[in-house]
Amino acid sequence: MRIAFFTECYHPIVNGVVVSVSTFAKELTKQGHDVHVYAPAYPGYRDGQSNVHRLPSVSLPIRPRYPLAIPFGSLRLRQVLAAHRPDIIHAQHPFLTGPEARRVARRLGCPLLFTYHTLVRAYAHYVPLPRPIGRSLAVWVSRHFSNSADCVVVPTQGTAELLRSYGVHRPIEVIATGVDLDLIRRGRREPVRVRFRIPEGAPVVAYSGRVAREKNLELLLAAFARLSKGLPDVHLLMIGGGPYYGRCRLMVEELGLADRVRFTGYLPRERVFDCLAASQVFAFPSLTDTQGVAVLEAMALGCVPVAVRSAAVGEVIRQERDGLLVPPTPEGLAEGLASLLASEEVRQRMAGQARLRAEDFAAGGMAERLVRVYQKLLGG
Repeated sequence: MRIAFFTECYHPIVNGVVVSVSTFAKELTKQGHDVHVYAPAYPGYRDGQSNVHRLPSVSLPIRPRYPLAIPFGSLRLRQVLAAHRPDIIHAQHPFLTGPEARRVARRLGCPLLFTYHTLVRAYAHYVPLPRPIGRSLAVWVSRHFSNSADCVVVPTQGTAELLRSYGVHRPIEVIATGVDLDLIRRGRREPVRVRFRIPEGAPVVAYSGRVAREKNLELLLAAFARLSKGLPDVHLLMIGGGPYYGRCRLMVEELGLADRVRFTGYLPRERVFDCLAASQVFAFPSLTDTQGVAVLEAMALGCVPVAVRSAAVGEVIRQERDGLLVPPTPEGLAEGLASLLASEEVRQRMAGQARLRAEDFAAGGMAERLVRVYQKLLGG
């Protein structure tokens, strides 16, 4: 089967969508399918893979790390599609590359699949419009593009219900982004404590993901401030980078936590896994993720998650079995983290269950489910 992924972002950017696209592309290729990825060109970056095709793009001053694709009328795109004519067009975003994917699908007579990765309404603060208008526009875009696809894929049932509430009437399939267990668990570990100056024996709480406003990081830092009062040697490892990086560093200074919080900045995925493997518990404060791949990656490494309760993580974490779901308050998150750090026996038991739970979301199995959806679309 020949599959074309159209995405608004790809390597060298690291975020949940990029992880999803690259993981599915890798697994589908391993299963014998011909996968091609169409993504914006990134200034100064060259791909090492012949199946990744870069679209013309422009970088805006407000978001230089995320160049915008300008695929419309691209002669290069037409030439590549003629050489690698797809059976399935799979859009990953409803914006610039999404409508182009739709045009290509209609021109070639291919089924169009759309994965709804992001609660677009929660990202309205990035649009230079009044918040109510931005949120309404996000809902309209989500509904309009979803209803133009032959099928919509979502990572959780909660996301499917949200789209139905928006007025989406197209078929919806629930297929989570799988985790590449071989990649996560292989290799020699880097000495994380030495690199980030964390004392041996000090308990480590990890956060992994974009350092962005919508990730609810104020709550995480407020919870850690509470936690540190009872555990004077605990450290917080903030893994990742993003537009809220400077603001978070300032909050850490204001809370008097500069000697206990370590910021890693952007790291290659292998180094992210080193950090998670060196941590005891994983804090996940976000209420805007549709799944939270970072939670599954932590679980695969035995780093027990404590997550603010939401529809996304509620379908992954089994309460008090392989992680904890807590109220969306600093007190709730701090108490959950403290309870796990207080008992080595409980934490080790839950770590074992977390590793097993991650195997339920192995990338190979998720790719097989996606192939069945493709086959159903191609069958009429």
